[in-house]
Amino acid sequence: MKFQRSLTSTAALLALGGVLVSPSQAQSQQTAPKVETIEAVVITGSRIVRPNLTSPTPVAAVTPEVMENLGLSNFADMATQLPQFAPSFGASRTQSTFSGVASSGLNLANLRNLGSGLTLTLINGRRVPGGTTTGTAVDFNTIPTANIERIEVITGGAAAVYGADAVAGVINIITKKNFQGVELSVDYSQTEQGDNKSPTASLMMGGKFGDGGRGLLTMQFDKQGLVKCADRYLCAEDFNWSDATKPPVRGPDAYSGIGLAGRFIIGGKNYTRRNGSFLDANGKLIEFSVPVDGYNRNGNRDIAIPTDRMLFAAEGEYKLSKSVTAFSEFNYAQAKIQGRFEGHPFQSSSDKFGGGNGLSPTIPRDNPFIPAELRAVLPANQADIQWLQRFSGDTVGGSRGAKSDRSNVRTVFGVKGDLPSLAGIGEDWRWEAAHVYGRTKVNLGTQGLVSLGALYYGLRVEADPSSPGKFRCVDPVARSQGCVPINPFAPYTPEMQKYLQLSATSVGEATLNSTTVNLSGSLMELPAGPLRVSVGAENRTQSGGLDHDNIINLGLATGNQISDTDTVKLSTKELYGEVVVPLLADKPFAKSLNASGAYRHSKTKTTSYDTWNFGGDWEPIDGLRLRAQKARAVRAPTPGELSGVGETAGVVNDPCINWGASTNATLKANCQALGIPSNYDPILLIKQGVRGLVGGNPNVKPEVATTLTYGLVFQPTFLRGFSLALDRFDIQVKDGLNTVGRQLAADLCYTKGERCQQVVRGSTPLLPGANYVLLAVNDNLDNLARFGVSGYDFETRYGLKLGGYGDVDLHFAGTVYDKAYKQPMAGQSEVDLLGQAGGSTSDQGWIKFTAIANIGYRLGAVKANWNLRHIGSAEMSATSAARGFPKVGSHTYHNVRASYELKKGTEVFGGITNLFDKQPPFFGAGMSGTQALDTIPGYYDVFGRSFFVGFKTKF
Repeated sequence: MKFQRSLTSTAALLALGGVLVSPSQAQSQQTAPKVETIEAVVITGSRIVRPNLTSPTPVAAVTPEVMENLGLSNFADMATQLPQFAPSFGASRTQSTFSGVASSGLNLANLRNLGSGLTLTLINGRRVPGGTTTGTAVDFNTIPTANIERIEVITGGAAAVYGADAVAGVINIITKKNFQGVELSVDYSQTEQGDNKSPTASLMMGGKFGDGGRGLLTMQFDKQGLVKCADRYLCAEDFNWSDATKPPVRGPDAYSGIGLAGRFIIGGKNYTRRNGSFLDANGKLIEFSVPVDGYNRNGNRDIAIPTDRMLFAAEGEYKLSKSVTAFSEFNYAQAKIQGRFEGHPFQSSSDKFGGGNGLSPTIPRDNPFIPAELRAVLPANQADIQWLQRFSGDTVGGSRGAKSDRSNVRTVFGVKGDLPSLAGIGEDWRWEAAHVYGRTKVNLGTQGLVSLGALYYGLRVEADPSSPGKFRCVDPVARSQGCVPINPFAPYTPEMQKYLQLSATSVGEATLNSTTVNLSGSLMELPAGPLRVSVGAENRTQSGGLDHDNIINLGLATGNQISDTDTVKLSTKELYGEVVVPLLADKPFAKSLNASGAYRHSKTKTTSYDTWNFGGDWEPIDGLRLRAQKARAVRAPTPGELSGVGETAGVVNDPCINWGASTNATLKANCQALGIPSNYDPILLIKQGVRGLVGGNPNVKPEVATTLTYGLVFQPTFLRGFSLALDRFDIQVKDGLNTVGRQLAADLCYTKGERCQQVVRGSTPLLPGANYVLLAVNDNLDNLARFGVSGYDFETRYGLKLGGYGDVDLHFAGTVYDKAYKQPMAGQSEVDLLGQAGGSTSDQGWIKFTAIANIGYRLGAVKANWNLRHIGSAEMSATSAARGFPKVGSHTYHNVRASYELKKGTEVFGGITNLFDKQPPFFGAGMSGTQALDTIPGYYDVFGRSFFVGFKTKF
């Protein structure tokens, strides 16, 4: 914590508590006797060396202290606490359980809620390899925090300066450059309930060497512990709230209709086994009942995936001559996760051996294991028995889950220097040539699978002529391969379990190569100051893919059938330039007036595009500065968007449910033509099990965005220590990569007769005699969408001395959205997403108002911090209000931390997060923005009151 602020080469304002700060607001405190003058600095959003901190774009800086105050060791976890960020739906430790093995355990940052792929992450102004092998979004699990000086965040397009992907903004991680000595830090945290146990340790060593050299080594180890749903009221029991006119259903009535003992469909009825028998106490067959025989999925899920991280970083530089310096950086990270979720909901009608058109593992009527009581009611015309069963550790053995190992390597080598002039032109020239190499490897294991081939052949059984009283598989080839007869009407034997169990592995590798050369300096002297320019070139190559086991590709096991993401190589060559023109200086009502602009031309093998920005800043009087910038930015498609198709399943509301009550004549006619009853309303299991294939498209183009920011910074001379910043932002994206959306595709088919080729109807044993059940809705990516957000960021700070009573620092920052919309495709109405916390898995909304506040206090060796985070009230989703669901009330979380300096450089600390143990709200079915969750963990704390303690020393 710092109370006497000074302008450092980092260009950041460091304040007590380490809360979010804006470098553009930096000024000396009223108590600061000395301000260090910096000849030139480079701030995020520009490559031009500047003599001051002015920038037409708002730049916010987060110091390590803010993470320490909340007991956090990962910036992505910290980001969700900041108003400019939203949860990474489906890509965080608490939200990725059902996002697929490729995303399980990732920790991505979601700036402006535009998606992690629209934010560019840099380390010291240079690119970082993506966290997956099919995308560019950075996994913050791979980045240490111990060596971070600050993290600068700009919002708005910066593609003209840094290249593709800087649409929502840029996160630039600045590492310590002048650290000398050894620093050891150890801390530990856990919840009040004794889980989420998270120890962290780091060791940092740095110093100077030789004649003009410096180096820094950092090692960090941390573990984020397991939190089971079974240990939280939030998800200990299955929950369903699909009808706003009725109370939510929690517990047995909300259980899955696919239970552990099986569900056997005979003569249109569903029979099951209880206590080892198919007959009740009265000798009658037991019909399946969800409250009695259903399965509690939530009880077998994890709400927080345990993550182990090992991180190493090294950097250094050495002066080769008075004006030339060589530099390098090295990062290595390994992250391991073990995610657990409920057993597979097997259905013989859809879990087919070989995929959608494969063989159904039904039970033939001549199967000798069929109990006599069931055989007695088996109709003569029923050739086989359709059945359902939960394949879990309690049945076939082997719990279902994901085990992922990810490793990430990043190296930077380069030289830089300065020239007093360039062949007599200009002055203060600086040049740099650098190469970044990055590599991401993943080894993703899927556990608890069941071989559909083994199941299919194991259910086709006959008497073994060579062993009277025993049985064998009918197929001779299967027998030769060790086929074991399967009896699904009784507990599986160890031999059966071993035969059925499978695991699969998906492996992938991605590489990044980026070579950049840059020259910047003062081209000429103008009356108001030097005309500063920067020019450069970049050659960037990215490649990646993901290879799944054949059993996944070919649909040979339970779970989704997924094709490989073929290795795709993307090469981009770019030329860029930037200029800052001083227009006025030291004039009445113009202490300074500057104009700036940047342009970049990018060319790939298939297309080319241009990005640009222009803007300026004006300081009419001391303490007041106005700024504005407009920019064009792009996001290039990733390998995962250009290739790969995967199977999905979940809720798609059938438009033909109760179509008789609809006022849409087209829908009524289309549903009636299919022979669907006007009062059709299938069981919950059918509604929740709509399958589909969703995948990439090799023909998609880059997304294009136009961004505008403008605002002011006020630092009055009459109130020293006070600063206020207010900025307007507006981001509009066209040609957005989007699927139509499975729900919208289904709606369009019946209301307008469009996209019906994506909709699949047919029969299911869950509803005998009906050939019109919605079975699947398919989808794929295309440049369809148009979306945008706008609003205001504001921040104020006041630091003051209380004489002998200590020092206080007050800080408040917030974001207000006033527009958020998405047009899924041309011709469709805009979907208003303003004022919603969640939504579907593809259309999450924007909460209108979020904010943080911080009160810091220091007296001698004692420091204390009180942090508040406010989440404004919001609708659950875009449709929840119309359906009668209530608003989610506002939530405010309180966090406290205190520390004591034992001696200079050594402190002990402790704190409490979610001080008042505020519980998360429940959302309606399909409204939390993430599959299988009933709240939004990134907004609403799911851990409850938690404690952390630690120790840090430097010597």
